[in-house]
Amino acid sequence: MSAPACAVSTLNVPVSVPLAQVQQAANARVPAEFARLDETRSFLGGLVQVALRGAVTRTGHVTVQPSADGRALVLRVPIRAAFRAEPGGAGGVLARDFGGEATVSLTVTPDVQPDWNAGVRVSSDLTWTDPLSVDLGSGIKISVQSLVDRQVRSQLDRVAAEVERAVREGAALRSRAGGLWARAQQPWTLPLPQPAYALVKPQGLSVTPPRVTPDALKLTLGATFDLQAGLGRAPNVAARALPALKVAGALPAGVDLELPVSLPYAELSAAATRAAATQTFTLPVPTSPTLRVTAVSVRPAAQALAVAVQVRIEGPLGLRLPATVDLTGTPVLDPSTQVVTLRGVRVKTRREGLSGRVIGWLADARAQAFVTRMARFDLRPRLEQARAQLQARLPFSPVPGVTLAGRVEQLTLTRLQVTPGALVATAAVDGQLSASLDAAALSR
Repeated sequence: MSAPACAVSTLNVPVSVPLAQVQQAANARVPAEFARLDETRSFLGGLVQVALRGAVTRTGHVTVQPSADGRALVLRVPIRAAFRAEPGGAGGVLARDFGGEATVSLTVTPDVQPDWNAGVRVSSDLTWTDPLSVDLGSGIKISVQSLVDRQVRSQLDRVAAEVERAVREGAALRSRAGGLWARAQQPWTLPLPQPAYALVKPQGLSVTPPRVTPDALKLTLGATFDLQAGLGRAPNVAARALPALKVAGALPAGVDLELPVSLPYAELSAAATRAAATQTFTLPVPTSPTLRVTAVSVRPAAQALAVAVQVRIEGPLGLRLPATVDLTGTPVLDPSTQVVTLRGVRVKTRREGLSGRVIGWLADARAQAFVTRMARFDLRPRLEQARAQLQARLPFSPVPGVTLAGRVEQLTLTRLQVTPGALVATAAVDGQLSASLDAAALSR
């Protein structure tokens, strides 16, 4: 197993709660009846007794829409008051039916605190749009608002308190985040051809303030973490404790990941051999023999690469002399071309079977420069293959409840690591990746 390569990654997950779900929940919690009246009141200093009966009820479904600033939900429900007033005694002939209409509003402002408590602030309002009253004559005038305003407002306060409690208990944000935090730190199995893993060491969590659009309540959860990606079997790790939550103004949606790409030495050797086979070098000696590379073989040498370049010197009169030149150097990546070359190269020609004259030819600085250039590895074809393999395995779930999906446009190498079995390159994923949360899976 190779030692893992550390990479800084981010995971920003947009969370959306459709307003249709909020509306459904609100319809279940807002009562059908807001007030009921069955009493007798005295008027004109007690000279007239009037029996008052009736109720204030909902007349439609709750509507949900964003506030003007997008920071709150505004729930509105129409209500109607229907009453009958019956004066006692001879005044019974003056009995009247009367009523009024109003709109009840609840402004629900969600918030998330650094201690992981999620909740809402609820304020209520009552606007009588048709405040009817009844005139029973002799100066007896009764308004709907005066009869039931206090009862309706008391009911609204009860509903507001119930909504706040339900959201606070139902969100269970700390326990849900703690579960996701612990699961995210378990080794991820990466969707690569060879066995590969990623160890997540979370550094911090953040959340944007909730915002309300015409169709959904939205926020973004973000995580920054060190991603140690490696090949083989992942080691066991101990989970870190859940940190304080940071409230951020905005977080870009999506995923920024770096993954390991294994570059076996046999593949590097074959790729370099194919590239070198098309090139020749004319030695600056009499008869101008040419130097041609017939094979390139790569193997690890501690943190460096040892490259054996097999060459053939061809010239007049059937001259065909094979030779081997050994190069040792540190692999260096050119980010702009995704080509690996060697730095600090040491060159040594194997002398077996060679004459002093041929050894002198190969010792020429220009000949050695040509051979050194053959130790060049264009990784773009291998990266394209890895990109296609990664795309074919999307979507995938690194941990229960989190699914990554989207389009992988390219892999860009960021660093190299020499291991016994392969040159391991760390590649940044570039594309349109998205992450989604399954709340039900996270709660299990």
